[in-house]
Amino acid sequence: MPRPLKSRLFPLVAALSLLAGVGQAETASRVVRIGVLDYLGSEHSLSHWAETGRALDAALPGYDFTLEPLDIHQLDAALAADRLDFVITNPGNYAELEYRHHVSRIATAEGDLPVASTLVSATGLHDLADLAGHRLAIVAPEAFGGFQLIWAEMAAKDVDLPGKVELVVTGYPMQGAAQAVLDGRADAAVLRGCMLEELKAADPAHWARLQPFAEKPDPEVPCALSSPVYPGWPFAKTRHTDAALAKQVAVALLQMKGGNLWTVPLDYQPVHELMRRLQIGPYTRTGPVSIAEFIEDYRDWLIALGVALMFWALYSVRIETLVRRRTRALDLANAQLKQEMAERLRAEEADRLHQRELEHVARLSILGEMASSIAHELNQPLSAISTYAQGCLLRLRAGRFTQGDMETASTEIAAQAQRAATVIRRIRAFVRKRESQIAPLDPEELLTECAALYEAPVHRAGVRVETRVARDLPQVPGDRVQLTQVVLNLVQNAVDAMGETAPEARLIEITLAPSEDLARGAGICLAVRDHGPGMDAAAMDHFAEAFYTTKPEGIGLGLALSRSIVEAHGGWLHAEAPETGPGLRVKLWLPLGGRPGCGEEG
Repeated sequence: MPRPLKSRLFPLVAALSLLAGVGQAETASRVVRIGVLDYLGSEHSLSHWAETGRALDAALPGYDFTLEPLDIHQLDAALAADRLDFVITNPGNYAELEYRHHVSRIATAEGDLPVASTLVSATGLHDLADLAGHRLAIVAPEAFGGFQLIWAEMAAKDVDLPGKVELVVTGYPMQGAAQAVLDGRADAAVLRGCMLEELKAADPAHWARLQPFAEKPDPEVPCALSSPVYPGWPFAKTRHTDAALAKQVAVALLQMKGGNLWTVPLDYQPVHELMRRLQIGPYTRTGPVSIAEFIEDYRDWLIALGVALMFWALYSVRIETLVRRRTRALDLANAQLKQEMAERLRAEEADRLHQRELEHVARLSILGEMASSIAHELNQPLSAISTYAQGCLLRLRAGRFTQGDMETASTEIAAQAQRAATVIRRIRAFVRKRESQIAPLDPEELLTECAALYEAPVHRAGVRVETRVARDLPQVPGDRVQLTQVVLNLVQNAVDAMGETAPEARLIEITLAPSEDLARGAGICLAVRDHGPGMDAAAMDHFAEAFYTTKPEGIGLGLALSRSIVEAHGGWLHAEAPETGPGLRVKLWLPLGGRPGCGEEG
């Protein structure tokens, strides 16, 4: 906190009182005010720079040089009011005053205390990283040696470290920061370089607990430091100071042989670099950031980003090349695949046509085997028609043909003609070439239609047929003509198998009932059993195999085609020996839900 005006003016009043007896001639001298940065108290500032004041008074007798100890904020206010002619301050404060008030250095202190910072603690801290989570006492955020140098060191150590440290601002003088550590209000403090040694020399018992840490030794500095050493304090003129006077003052300073020593102005670029990194003082960002500032701030990141973008571009080009190459390969493979698919579709279509032709041939073969029986079946209605026609003709010639006789004869002739037409229609539907047509059908109705076709050949072969059909059978999806072909083939094979069987033992048992397949679910099963000699184990292994037959005149396609038809419907067809008696039982199973896919026999 700023000291009361009375306490700040007391040293100046005392000095003026001492000079009052010099004589009336001296009062005509021009007063030159030199503002001195006060960081340890006004008495320390006046005594420390007293030799400089006396040397200037001696070198320029027409001027009265007066030292005014001021803290950072008071210096700024005095310069803003144009109350000072010269300034002695630390390098960081000078850089800011140079920017704000256009002061310019004319000399730099030589052989004075080093411009550096020292971290002190009484709790055993060792490294900068140990400050994380602790309290750090500082004289002020604007203090160069009292905070900013350590701030830069923390940021260089870890960019996030300054945000992890709690700052305790004690104000001037600087020994207040050290006292805050002893009082327990802070865990560490920032002091100007060599100040710890001065405090211990003045009062060893009081300051004995304070120890430096995070040291950066400098061979040219005989005290503990925690930061690099920066250029010394500058002696600067203000913007309204007469240039001739400033030149005389500079000459006088450079000619001093004792006390405070001065040299030509040094390079303060390291100070500007530090402030630029911290973005403080003249480098504080208060408006939009220019492109140049942005590039300067993020130069390393931009270089890394540029390198990354270059590698990404090269990688993208490589990936694009590989994608194009593989796309061409995929296009070629796709074209080949399409060609193979087209060839496969043509082959499958040819197979379907071949299959349809084989089915048609098989139906014609079955029809050929039944031809004599079918001819007999057609001969009966034709003979009846002929008999009724001849009877009508005889009665007409005899004159005994009544209206009732005509109605009776016409009715019988029409009935027999319808019977013959029905047989012919069924035969035509059975042998006609057609595409597969899957539709729901009634199994019992299908068996009845098949019975109408196999009734005549079975009757002529002297074979009895016993049919057992379960009640309320569900419908199954299928092609009516193809399934009719399968049933007729099974019945015809059963008739042929009993060619050598005694007439009284010729029996075909047909059962139709629901059946559950463990792998495929619910369905219906049609079983056709004959009482012939049956099949041995070797023949059973080749059951329904293409071009394998036990008939002397057979070609081995009937059962093979039947099996393919059943499997195309999602079912299965196989043979087994009956539990009792001779013969063979052939089972046909169809699923209720339609074809789930071709599979093996159940």
